[in-house]
Amino acid sequence: MLLINKSEKLLSEILKLKKSGKVINFVPTMGNLHDGHISLVREAKKNNQPCIVSIFVNPLQFENINDFNNYPRTWELDKLNLIREEVDLLFQPNDDFIYKKNYKISLGNTSKKLCGKDRKGHFEGVSKVILNFLELIKPDSIFLGEKDFQQMLVIKKIISDFGFSTKIKILPTIRDENKIALSSRNQLVKNKALTFEIPKTLQKIIKEIFSGNFKFSNIDDYKKDLLNLGFERVNYLEILKESNLDSPDEKLSFCRVFISVNIDGVRLIDNMPIGKRIQLVAGSIVINS
Repeated sequence: MLLINKSEKLLSEILKLKKSGKVINFVPTMGNLHDGHISLVREAKKNNQPCIVSIFVNPLQFENINDFNNYPRTWELDKLNLIREEVDLLFQPNDDFIYKKNYKISLGNTSKKLCGKDRKGHFEGVSKVILNFLELIKPDSIFLGEKDFQQMLVIKKIISDFGFSTKIKILPTIRDENKIALSSRNQLVKNKALTFEIPKTLQKIIKEIFSGNFKFSNIDDYKKDLLNLGFERVNYLEILKESNLDSPDEKLSFCRVFISVNIDGVRLIDNMPIGKRIQLVAGSIVINS
């Protein structure tokens, strides 16, 4: 594995790969790698194609300096894991990487929902670093996980708006034995038992929808239950369309249940697909039979 810090060196290595006819696959990360990241790397490495992994804790996507400073950094362990996975190139750019180019970005309504409501500037920060990566690497494919579903939609818009030919490859969320979505932030939570309730809540909502007895207003009851269990805050709990994060309406659409909560001062997110198309009828969620 070749470790690279300079953009010029990375570009030189990418040109060598492209001249030899190789397909370039890219996995962007902020480090502190877990099995979710490794699943993306393994998918990118399929068919023996070159895989570039980036590790960059992007300050622009943190609205709180303490959150940025406390983000887990396990550089040496990450490097060993990527060597074990036979990653070709590891790019760890300097902090000034995101300031080299200024882009005019219009993220649209998708970025204003869910995490965009109370994480001011978050998706703008994500967009700037992803644009820099895409402009430099010009990967054939970028590999992302479903846990960050809203971020995936934002990146999809960036790729379309800026005319990149990069394809997005989406992989399912990797979960532990308690169905908790793997996240670098999980290790910061002291009350581990409470995190079990996050996937449980999503599963309960989906089960109730399939039972045919789910009124859209039931979401408020689930929010109250979470607060009574001991969550500091429910940032959001919503059922939204997968295509654009609009609320369900009379049109049949594939939707997901999205959640964000705070535990021990740590913000966690998750989502699960309902799996069948649904519509809103007289205030109730109805599944396409």
